[in-house]
Amino acid sequence: MKDLINKLIANIHIVLFLYGLYSAYGMYETHNLEVTEIQNQSLALDGDIEQNQRKVREIQEFSKKTNEYKVRVEEVAKNIEAVQKQLPAETNDSQILGFFQGEMSSLNIKDSNFTPGKEDKSTYYITKEYSLKAKGTFLQFLIFLERIGTADRIYNIKTLKLETSATPQKGRFQVISGEGVIQAFRFNPDFKVDRGF
Repeated sequence: MKDLINKLIANIHIVLFLYGLYSAYGMYETHNLEVTEIQNQSLALDGDIEQNQRKVREIQEFSKKTNEYKVRVEEVAKNIEAVQKQLPAETNDSQILGFFQGEMSSLNIKDSNFTPGKEDKSTYYITKEYSLKAKGTFLQFLIFLERIGTADRIYNIKTLKLETSATPQKGRFQVISGEGVIQAFRFNPDFKVDRGF
């Protein structure tokens, strides 16, 4: 037994060396497991980073488009305000009635009668209605409506009713009676364009 112990003591360096190798291998395996775990976490984090970068790009594109749309909305709002300012600020009844009467008398339309009506407030503008009653030929009414269409001010023919007279006529042209409503516009000073931002 002493021999065995002496041999063991003589070769203790080999036992220690083998034990060191075993411990180093265990540490190597533990380290490999940790490295594999970190690599797997790194791959998962890379996927998350890529997904978040994609979201950031989408948000940046949305922000850029939002800014472009803000510019467009601002441009449209300025255009609306510019068009609105082209409408007159007031509705001058005597001037408008004078224009209508002047056109009627230059066309020799008989029994013309204009009466101012109510004012309606819309979002962008305010309209004032003028009732028309007159007698003349179809051609005279047509020329009158054409002149209204080419006037400096914007007018709208809301209603127009032309009827032939029941009494027999002696002229070459048939006289008809006309009734209608003509609208004159002015801008609404209370309207402000809502830009939404």
